[in-house]
Amino acid sequence: MELIEQYFNVYLASLIMWGFLMAFLYNVVKKSSLPGSDPTAMWIALSIFLSYLLSDPLFNQGFGYDLLDSTSAYLVWSAFDLVTILVIMFIARGKTVQQLPVKLYVCTGLMINISLFIGMYIDLNFTKYIGPWWFWYLYSIIVNISDITMIIALFCNKDFLGLVRGYNRLRGLLKPEASPNA
Repeated sequence: MELIEQYFNVYLASLIMWGFLMAFLYNVVKKSSLPGSDPTAMWIALSIFLSYLLSDPLFNQGFGYDLLDSTSAYLVWSAFDLVTILVIMFIARGKTVQQLPVKLYVCTGLMINISLFIGMYIDLNFTKYIGPWWFWYLYSIIVNISDITMIIALFCNKDFLGLVRGYNRLRGLLKPEASPNA
């Protein structure tokens, strides 16, 4: 059963990567059909697809490196996600989250993934507990939901979960109010 789970997870990761490829291709077609449209979502989709491709276990096995044989895979994945966030921030540097909701959705999803990857790395390397427990199941579910949410955001570039609205409310609460005497 454990072998089935391992291969299922590898192929699920490949399916997620395929979703990012399809999101990129969709954005390429969308950009080419509307020549004056903004290409930022297309470049974000390309950057996240390349990040997932380069860190994919099946892709790495083709080069003779089995990423899944060590617990350092979680650090590798978190490093790829961190670099991807930096690339996305560079690509979308002139765009607000109101103009480009996908920027907030993808960066939030990647930050969630980074947190979970680091949590798994700490769990496996410092607590030395190797049996499955609730955090492993939580990790599996949330990482996949996060990835699927990012794929949907890349396709629609809309605030479908209300993250932008929540972000704006949070920023409104944190902004200093103008004094009534000014």
